[in-house]
Amino acid sequence: MTAEEKIKKLKDFYQREGALVTSPFIDDKLKLNHGLFDHVRRSLDVDFQDKAIIDIGCGSGMLSTFFNDHKNYVGLDLNNRQSFQILKDKSHYYAQANALELPVSAASFDIAIVMDSFEHFPDQVAAAREIKRVLKTDGHVLLSIPTYANVAGLVKKWSESSGSYEQDTWAPFDYWKPEELEHFVTPQSVKNVFSQGGFSHFDYIGYDSEVVVGLFPWVWHPKMPAKLAAGISKGFSLFSKPLCKIWPESSLHTFWKIY
Repeated sequence: MTAEEKIKKLKDFYQREGALVTSPFIDDKLKLNHGLFDHVRRSLDVDFQDKAIIDIGCGSGMLSTFFNDHKNYVGLDLNNRQSFQILKDKSHYYAQANALELPVSAASFDIAIVMDSFEHFPDQVAAAREIKRVLKTDGHVLLSIPTYANVAGLVKKWSESSGSYEQDTWAPFDYWKPEELEHFVTPQSVKNVFSQGGFSHFDYIGYDSEVVVGLFPWVWHPKMPAKLAAGISKGFSLFSKPLCKIWPESSLHTFWKIY
């Protein structure tokens, strides 16, 4: 399957599964978790003030609510969303675009935000190079991405190799609902891909609230009783914070500053 065919398949999938939520930045009410996003920004020393920002794979544009007062924000997504017409104004621009061919000039942005979309890109090295192209010399990437360097990764490998799931479709999100082009990502693969894209510095942290999913993904299995899942999550919460600091990839997601 060519990259163009994969992109079309991915586009059709997210047009069909518009309500599928795979990002920790979206809460159970389908609103942006402003507190978590600000915590990640501060933890990685990312300053948005007076910066030109491009949000690649912006979905419906939910993240833009964090930048209501920002003067230079561009959101791009593979699908043309109805919300784009509602959200756009003189300081906020939205467009349908392919991450492998960003329709913007070189060296025009300070920060590229890629929230839980990079794992679906059919050619990740080409996407990293394209992101590098549009960033200014001192620009950087704020990346949120699942990691499978944990028990969830073992389940993913087994589920796909056994035929229970097609290749690159297993993920624990939305009660183990099959994804489209959910690549097997680890911190090392992120570094390899972005290094080939021209980046050289990598800072990342885990998300302690998702340590339980990274190490026991069955907690989100559709047949897992809710009370048992709550009990398991509570047990993990006793040690997830210190473990996540020592071993960030014990979490299902990692958050990165790449430059």
